[in-house]
Amino acid sequence: MKFSAHTTKLAIAASFGSLTYGFTSGLGGSIPGLPSFIEYFGYLDNPGIADAFNGLYAGGGIIGCILGGIVSGKCGRKKAIFLGGLLGIIGGALMTGAVNLVMLYISRFIAGISIGMCVMLTPIWQTEIAPAQGRGFLVGLHGVMILTGYSLSMWSVYGFYWLEKGYNWRIPLSFQIIWPLCLSIIIWKLPESPRWLLENNKLAETRKVLEIIDPNTTDESFQIILDQFAKESQLSTWKSLITHKPNRKRLIVGFLIMFSAQSTGDLTVTNYGPTLYRNLGFSPSKQIMLSACYISTAVLYNFIASLIMDKLGRKKMMFIGLTGCCVCLIGLAIVLALFSESKNMAGNRSAVFLLYFRLTFYGTFLDATTYVYATEIWPTHLRGIGSSLSFLGMFISMLAYITPVTTALENIKWKFYVIFICLTAVNSVIVFWYFPETKNLTLEEIGALFGDYDEDSVIGDDKDIEGIELNDSSDSQHDVKQIHESILDKKIGDV
Repeated sequence: MKFSAHTTKLAIAASFGSLTYGFTSGLGGSIPGLPSFIEYFGYLDNPGIADAFNGLYAGGGIIGCILGGIVSGKCGRKKAIFLGGLLGIIGGALMTGAVNLVMLYISRFIAGISIGMCVMLTPIWQTEIAPAQGRGFLVGLHGVMILTGYSLSMWSVYGFYWLEKGYNWRIPLSFQIIWPLCLSIIIWKLPESPRWLLENNKLAETRKVLEIIDPNTTDESFQIILDQFAKESQLSTWKSLITHKPNRKRLIVGFLIMFSAQSTGDLTVTNYGPTLYRNLGFSPSKQIMLSACYISTAVLYNFIASLIMDKLGRKKMMFIGLTGCCVCLIGLAIVLALFSESKNMAGNRSAVFLLYFRLTFYGTFLDATTYVYATEIWPTHLRGIGSSLSFLGMFISMLAYITPVTTALENIKWKFYVIFICLTAVNSVIVFWYFPETKNLTLEEIGALFGDYDEDSVIGDDKDIEGIELNDSSDSQHDVKQIHESILDKKIGDV
């Protein structure tokens, strides 16, 4: 397949799933900061309500990940995405009309299931329709649109903050219905994943979809995909996740990179921005405004990431992102230790600067890259369940980090960030030594990189494909077996 304007349009259309995740998630970091919301649900003296609001969301996300992996494998990517959108509509409607905490919690949990499906399935579908040379950009749009949704959510809450009505918190909540509604309609206009069709022996439909995506599809390129699938189908069982050495590495790498990204403290900053800014002495309106500005800046950084990912490489970007975040977190912990809850404006500005500077590394090098990497490493027959297990790393860390945030910031304050510093430092070393590079490889060639054809190969070594000359970006120009042998024969230094 070749990169084209048409594939870009398809990837953008699917990004309503990304917007669903971003907008709904952004509400968790902004709505609890509205005075009317606080007064209505009476949690001024019980900050644990906000933690439960976000904790149930993360718990729903875990279920959504698992459910999305199962449904997408059995029923197809489109039907699974539609189910995620439908749950998003139901959760959003119930949340908008919530009259008590029980209703609020149930609706937030349902919304969590929805976004758990959407955030995982959207990049899977984008990965499976994207050509090798443009996959970083196309799947990177997932990260861009997530942050766009976050930004729209934050600014809508900020805008209605000034509406001095007791129901002003319901209006932004109602907006979250828009994105899954659009997704549920648009998804039926998009083609099914050609690789899922192939997995289900629908060869004629597979060829038809490939020709829609790339009119220049040839018999040769189609045959290579068929040959690769024949090899993969020999291991198409869940058991192979553990018994097959390359899949064990995928399982570790996929879960760890999503866990590592959230272990930089991003969820704490994003979902509890108003709390952080309140501890620095900012007024309620400025708390929400600073959070909105923070997320809006991240949109630009994620877009830059999508442009440079296919040139710089996934592994190098993730290592730079983790290292930069670690340095910024060290500086932030020091500043918070010295100036938290003080009226020292210089100290407060330093803390805000470090939060934004950390975002430079996270948004530009880490955020969008993890979505691409965690989905593209899996073979077709395991991409649904494999990606869901990878994304569990994100939601398990979300549950672990954001549930106790309010209590942690109240009691141990800046020491909470020491956890993120230690984890990020360790994770950066693991990425440097253990993660393989996947840039500009077709999905079939990535299988060779992980050692799918040679169970005896030492796939833990840091091997990559830098320096291997590819004759053409099209799948039709490569024999996967030969690429595998080239990877094993060529040992390059560290990336």
